[in-house]
Amino acid sequence: MAKKLSRHAFTTFWDAHAWTGVIAGLLLHVMFLTGAIALFRGQLAVWEEPLAQQRSSVERVGLQATLDQGLAAASETPEEIWLHVPQGDLGVARIHYYAGGEEVSSWIHEGLVPEREGLSRFLFELHYLWHKATGVWLYYVGGLLSVALLLALATGVLIHLKDIVRQFHQFRPDKKRRVLWSDMHKVLGVMGLPFQVLYAYTGAFIVFLGVLVPAFTGPVFGGDAARADRAVWGASYAEEPAPGAPARGLALDELTARARTAVPGLAPERYRIRHHGLDSATVDIRGPVEGAPFGRAIVRLRATDGAVVSVDAPGAEGARSGALRWIYGLHFADFGGVVLRVLFFALALGTCATILTGNWIWLARREARREGLGNRVLARLTVGFGAGTLVAIAALFLASRALPLDWPGRAAAEELTFLAALGLSVAWALAARDGASLWWRQIGLAGLLLLPVPALAARWSGAGLFGAGQKLGAVVAVDVALLVTAAALCASAWALRRAARRHAAPQVAQGEAPAPLADEAPAPLAHGGAGLIARRQTASHG
Repeated sequence: MAKKLSRHAFTTFWDAHAWTGVIAGLLLHVMFLTGAIALFRGQLAVWEEPLAQQRSSVERVGLQATLDQGLAAASETPEEIWLHVPQGDLGVARIHYYAGGEEVSSWIHEGLVPEREGLSRFLFELHYLWHKATGVWLYYVGGLLSVALLLALATGVLIHLKDIVRQFHQFRPDKKRRVLWSDMHKVLGVMGLPFQVLYAYTGAFIVFLGVLVPAFTGPVFGGDAARADRAVWGASYAEEPAPGAPARGLALDELTARARTAVPGLAPERYRIRHHGLDSATVDIRGPVEGAPFGRAIVRLRATDGAVVSVDAPGAEGARSGALRWIYGLHFADFGGVVLRVLFFALALGTCATILTGNWIWLARREARREGLGNRVLARLTVGFGAGTLVAIAALFLASRALPLDWPGRAAAEELTFLAALGLSVAWALAARDGASLWWRQIGLAGLLLLPVPALAARWSGAGLFGAGQKLGAVVAVDVALLVTAAALCASAWALRRAARRHAAPQVAQGEAPAPLADEAPAPLAHGGAGLIARRQTASHG
């Protein structure tokens, strides 16, 4: 049986847990919610873009011909080119490079079609707070939030260690409503603990690994950047040859065959081509390896003669390759198929609920100390971000299907729609006079915005649930998921509305004033939430 903490230790860990959760919680909620959706980025990428639903021509015309077609429209040969090829027999290839300081990303289909849809990419990048307009600093904030989550998890375990087994299953919905929220926070926190630790650690590792390598290059590798790169990444980016004289390289089809000889089972997804058309040209071929757990590989070859420069694949010598592969594979759920992704999706939503209920418990404790103004601002922000992120994501999906497909500014308009919807939701939460209805109104609004999206999707594609063409599993699955989510949000809003009215009726009948937090928090917290933590601390050390 775990020993009780001293009163000083308990208070210290509690303060660290609570303050870390409150400061980092709302952004972590956004990151986990968008990360849950990003688990299905592959399906979303097919759903959002009609060109990804077409029969692939890469196998028919060849990789080199596809690349040549993509480069034909470029005014000059870029120093670095990325070629993304579809997996299976659906979808067209995509080329990505920089020309004149401008990013170019286009589908290779009867010439070049500029990439026009950015919904899945935006949600994926948002889950780690990356955007090209903000640069790298916000990305590092995401890494710091992962570290903060690790601190909150560690202190939370220390606080509840003696009761952690009981709290795994103790859920008492028939008790007072303040007990319901406390139980929910602890049950979801304990059940989701391995998942939360996994994502907090791997997220921080992925963000800060690139920062730590230069920091350790001097003291650990004697300033040898090439050796440091090989030790961490498996290949040296510092040793890449400088641009040289023009030279004819092997075709991508031949280079792919040699990469598959070096790594049997390799299924190429992306090609990174440096110094194309020069004698210093190299080609990195990346993709999964069939039959290997977390099996992803990178094979670098010289383009002129096809010689293998480096291989980073399952079974590569040294622990570094396996460690990185497991860390990245766990974080991006590159195993277990759809079933595991659905489980991770549910655990991510549970983490969001753990964060929000943590805020409500904090608010109850602060209200007991009569610190009302800060409480009300935090309570309204919890609604604005908690429910407002749902509104913003629903508005993003609606804009994605409502805006003209070939409008050049559609990707930027989608991002602005998300930010505007989130900003308006937060402003609505801060300015509303009747805070008690905010939760069900915003959740219900999100459900209503999502409802027409599958039907609107049929404007651009016949492959979905309401389309007239041949159905594709990924497209139909997204349509069904959107309808189920919309129905669940509307049902949740209806249930919250009924709960709020049931809570308000006895107070009105008895002539009582509303509880201090009744207009900010859902009814279950508002009913007797104040003083919960103070009483629990006293009981814990009594």
